[in-house]
Amino acid sequence: MEKKQWSMQENFYFPEHAGVPTGVQSVTVTPRYTEERTEDAVRLTGIYHIAANVEFDEGFRAEEWDDSFILIDDVEVDGKDGYFEYAVPLNIDLPSIAESPLDIVTTHATGKSDGQGTYGVVWNVECTYTEAVVLVEQPEEVQVVVATPLVAINSTPLDELDEVLSFIAELTDGVSTTAYRSNDVFVKNEG
Repeated sequence: MEKKQWSMQENFYFPEHAGVPTGVQSVTVTPRYTEERTEDAVRLTGIYHIAANVEFDEGFRAEEWDDSFILIDDVEVDGKDGYFEYAVPLNIDLPSIAESPLDIVTTHATGKSDGQGTYGVVWNVECTYTEAVVLVEQPEEVQVVVATPLVAINSTPLDELDEVLSFIAELTDGVSTTAYRSNDVFVKNEG
C-alpha cells in the first residue's frame, strides 16, 4: 500500500458588508473526483469542496490583496456568523501501477484569519493506493549444445581420415548420423 501526502492552502477575502473574518467555527474540505486511466498514468480530476463557518466583525481591511487571494462575494452572514462554500480544482497524477482502491482523504482542515480582512484555509491530503504487481516475463531458458567439428589435420593423409570418419559414422549409439564432407570438416547431423 502506497501513501502520498501533501498540504494545500487557499486564501480568501470578503466584501465589505460581511466585515472582517475574526475567528473560525468550522472548516471542512471534501475531495470529489473521477478517475481516468491511461497506459502512462492514473489521473484524478475533480474538486476539493470547502465549506466554512466564519466569525465576522468590524475591523481594519487591507486596501489591496495579492492576485492569489480569492474574493468570496457569496457569503451568507447572520449577525456575526458567516458561511461560505468554494471549490478548488483537484488534479492528481499517479503512476500507471496505481490500482484500486484509490482513496483520497483530507485531514487537519483549519482556517485562520490574518487580522487584515483575509481568511486562509489549510488542509492536508492523503492519497493511498495499492501498486499493481508487474509480471516481467522471463525468457525461457534455451540450452544450446555446441558440437566441436572434427578438423582434418594436415599431417594425416586423407585416406586414413576417411577411414576414421567412416568408423565413427558407423558406430551405433541410438543417434542417427549423417556424414558430410565440407573442407575436410566432419559435420554430424542429429535427427
